[in-house]
Amino acid sequence: MRTMMTLGVAIAMLGAPAAEAQIDQDAAILRMYQAGTEVGRESFRWTPTQFETTAEIPAIQARLVRTTTYGADGGFAAFTSRLYALSTDSLVAEYWAAQEGDSVRWRQLRGGQELTGATAGRPDVVVPSQSTALFMDLAYRARGQDTTLHVWSPSQSTIIPVEIAHGDGTVGFTLGGVPASLSLRADGRGQTIEIQVQRLRVERADPGAPLAPLPGLERPISDYSAPPDAPFTADEVEVPVTPATGEAFSLAGTLTLPKRGSGPFPAVVTITGSGGQDRDESIWPLVEGYRPYAEIAARLAEEGIAVLRVDDRGVGGSGGTTDSATSLDFADDVEAQIAWLRSRPDIDPDRIALIGHSEGGMIGPIVAARDPQLAALVILAGPSQTGMEILRYQVTRPIETAPGLSDDQRAALRDSALAALDDSAIMALPWMAYFADYDPIPAARAVRQPVLILHGELDRQVTAEQAPELGAAMRDGGNADVTVHVFPRLNHLFLESIGDGSPYEYLAIEDPALPRPVLDMIADWLGSRLGR
Repeated sequence: MRTMMTLGVAIAMLGAPAAEAQIDQDAAILRMYQAGTEVGRESFRWTPTQFETTAEIPAIQARLVRTTTYGADGGFAAFTSRLYALSTDSLVAEYWAAQEGDSVRWRQLRGGQELTGATAGRPDVVVPSQSTALFMDLAYRARGQDTTLHVWSPSQSTIIPVEIAHGDGTVGFTLGGVPASLSLRADGRGQTIEIQVQRLRVERADPGAPLAPLPGLERPISDYSAPPDAPFTADEVEVPVTPATGEAFSLAGTLTLPKRGSGPFPAVVTITGSGGQDRDESIWPLVEGYRPYAEIAARLAEEGIAVLRVDDRGVGGSGGTTDSATSLDFADDVEAQIAWLRSRPDIDPDRIALIGHSEGGMIGPIVAARDPQLAALVILAGPSQTGMEILRYQVTRPIETAPGLSDDQRAALRDSALAALDDSAIMALPWMAYFADYDPIPAARAVRQPVLILHGELDRQVTAEQAPELGAAMRDGGNADVTVHVFPRLNHLFLESIGDGSPYEYLAIEDPALPRPVLDMIADWLGSRLGR
C-alpha cells in the first residue's frame, strides 16, 4: 500500500559474501524476513558473465525479473529489469541500462511514460532496489579483497561507491554510510544477511530445498455482501465517471443502506489512501483481514447512515487507469460519486459526508472546499505537510531509529537518503510530482463544513502533530466546528502498535479490526452532524 509509506523510493542496502575461495558459479533462494515474518523470496543464478534474479515481494504485489551482463573483462555491460504485478502477472514497468563508452545510458517505461538519461562513468556492479541477491554479485566480484566497488543504482540513476571489508567469517558493506553484514559458509558462499536499518534478515536456501509456499501470493476473494444478520443491505453498484481527458469509465462499488428506517438516508463517501486500493482499503497482504471501510460502513449503518465505497480507478471491478492520474483526478472521481448519490431518491442530497484516510484525508478537503453543499468531513491520518516533507520523514526515520549506528553513520545515511529521494526518477511521475509539491493548508483553510480529524499517536507515515496543525488551519480560515482527537498507541492504520508504530511492524499485526472507540467516535460524530 502506498498510503504515504516510503512511496517507491528505495535505498539499496548492501551486504555480500566474500571468502578465500573463488566462486565461479552459484545459485540459491534467498528468504527475506521482517519482524519474524517471511516477506519475500529471491532466486538467483550467478556466473562471471551473467547474474539473473527473480524476486517475489507480496507486500508490494511485485515480481521483479532482472539480468545483469558483464563483459569478458568482468566490466559491466548491460542490465534489464521487468516488474510484474503478482496478482495478474501483467507487465507494469521495464528498465534498461547499458555501458556505452564512458557513460551508462538508461531507459524506463512505466505507466505509458518513457524516461531516458545518461550518466558518465563505468560502474562495476548493478544494485537494484528490492533485491538481496545483489549481495552475492558484489561479493563474488570483490574476490575476497577489501575494496571499493562502484555500483550503478537504477533507482537513483547514479554511480555510488560501496566499501567492502572482510572479517572472520563475515563481510561488511557500506553504501553512503549504510552498514550491512553477511555471514559465510565454509565454502565461501553467503548464508545470512543482516540489514539493521531495514530490520531485515535474509536466509539462504539451496535450489530444490522443500519450502512452504510464500505467504501472500494468492489474494483472498473479496466478499462485499452483507451478512445475514447485518442491519444493512449491500448492493453492487457502478458509478459513471467522465474525466476531463480520456475515455469515460465506471467505478465498481458497494452501497450499504440501513435496514432501519426509510430513506432518504444521509450518506458517506469513503476515500482510500495512496496507491491502487480496493473499496475496503484492505492493503493485503500487509495486514491480513484489514478492511477498515467495511467496518466503518457496518458501524454507520447502525446510525442510519448509508455508505458508498468503491474500488479505485484501475483496481478490482473499476475501469480507468492511473497512468497519468494525480490526487486532483481522484478528487474528480469522488465528486462523480457524490453526484451519483445525489441522483438517487433513497439518499438525501443535503446530508452527504466524506471520510478520507491518508491521501484520502488530503483529497477530502479539496472536494469539501469545492462543494459547499457537502454536510461534513472526516479526516483519518490526513497530512498538513507537503508530500516532500512527508517523504523526507519516511526515508530518514528508519535511519534515526536503527540500532548500532554512530552519529557520523546516521548523518551520512541521512544525507544519502535525502539525496536519493531528490534524484530519484520516480519523482517525475505525475502522481508523485503532484503529491511532492502539494500543500494541504490552503484547501484546509477553505473548508467550512464540520470536520472531525482523527490520528494515531504512533503514526510513522503521517506524523501525529499534523492533526492539530490541520485543525488549526481550518479554524484560522473561519471554521468553527473542528474536532481533533489523537488516539494513544495507534499507528497509521488505526491499529494498536506492537512497538513504535513503524510500517515494518505491519506484517506482525495479529488483530486487523479497528478499535471500537475509533468506530464509535466516527459514528457518533457523523450521527450528530448528519442527523440520525
